This record gives sequence, structure tokens and C-alpha cells, in this order.
Amino acid sequence: MKVGIIDYGASNLYSIDRSLRYLGANTLIIDEPNKLKEVDKLIFPGQGSLGSAMSHLKKIELFEDLRTQLKEKPFLGICLGLQVLFSKSEEGDTQGYGFYKNEISMFPPDLPIKVPHMGWNKVFIKQDHDLFTNIENDTRFYFVHSYLLKDFDEEKSFSTTHHGIEFISSIGDENIFATQFHPEKSGEAGLKFFDNFLKWNP
Repeated sequence: MKVGIIDYGASNLYSIDRSLRYLGANTLIIDEPNKLKEVDKLIFPGQGSLGSAMSHLKKIELFEDLRTQLKEKPFLGICLGLQVLFSKSEEGDTQGYGFYKNEISMFPPDLPIKVPHMGWNKVFIKQDHDLFTNIENDTRFYFVHSYLLKDFDEEKSFSTTHHGIEFISSIGDENIFATQFHPEKSGEAGLKFFDNFLKWNP
């Protein structure tokens, strides 16, 4: 089995690559369409802006091929990799892939909290999923984000987190799972989460 890590020009993909290799996985950095057919699973890392990510994917002619693969292969989206699944974001006028119609919004400006939300926070697991196997409810994961998913289909929402406001911190739908938190920055909990992803057969 080989895991492809999407390179959209502005991400910490190498820390994800190191984590997966530590767990014994074979990995491949995906920076051109032909490489997609060489991998069994996909990870979309999570740093940078939605606009620049979408522009870079189109520039390297990866945008449409990746759309097709997202529907077919086990996929993990991290932070920005969650946001790209949705139709729109308050971050400019950029369109995501539009698999889901909910909007990604900014943290409300009147909350007495620091934004971006940066640091360790509890993830409250709302329902079982293979990717949370042997991970305790309210385990702390690492977050870095200014945008959030506030409302989503309850059956596809797998965890929530609170930072001045409750938001959805992970979603799942058939072959797709996506998190607002960063497993690659989350120590042992993050490694366990990645190990679960490697074993996952949706």
C-alpha cells in the first residue's frame, strides 16, 4: 500500500510524510496527475489559503484528476484539506470542490478569544469511527486555524471542539474523512490517528 500526499505548494507535507514513514508506510508526494494512479490512499495536508491551494492545483493540472480520485480512494483531509471539500468559504470568493454545500466561516469577531485558534485542544468524539479506534474521548489534538465548520450533517459529524464557540472538528462520509486538527502536530495521539488511517478500509 502506498499513500499519496498532495503537494499544493504551501504546506507542511514533509512532517506528515515523516510520521507515515515512521509507521512503516510507503509514501509519494503528489505534484502531477500521473502520480495519482500510483497510490492507494490520499492525504490533503493543511496549511495555507484556500485560494492559493486551488490555484496551484489548477496550475499543475491536478485539480480535476484529484476531484475524481477523492470519490474513489480512502481520503484524509487535514485542516485546509477539510475546507476544500466544501462549496464556499468566507476566505475570499474561492470555490472548493463542492462535495458539501455548507459554508466554511471565520470565527465570530466578537468572541473573547485569540484567533487563529492555535494550540492543543480537546476533541469530543460524537460517534465511533475506525480513525478514532483506541483514541479516548476528549483527547487533545493540535489546532491552527482561523476558519471553521459550524454546521454539518449530524450523521457525518464525528467530533466537536470548543474555542469560544463549538465547531465540528472532524467529518466522515464513506471513503472520506477530514479533520480540523493536525495529527502530524499531535504527538502520540496523532501517530495513533495516522496508524488508524493506514489500517482503514472503507
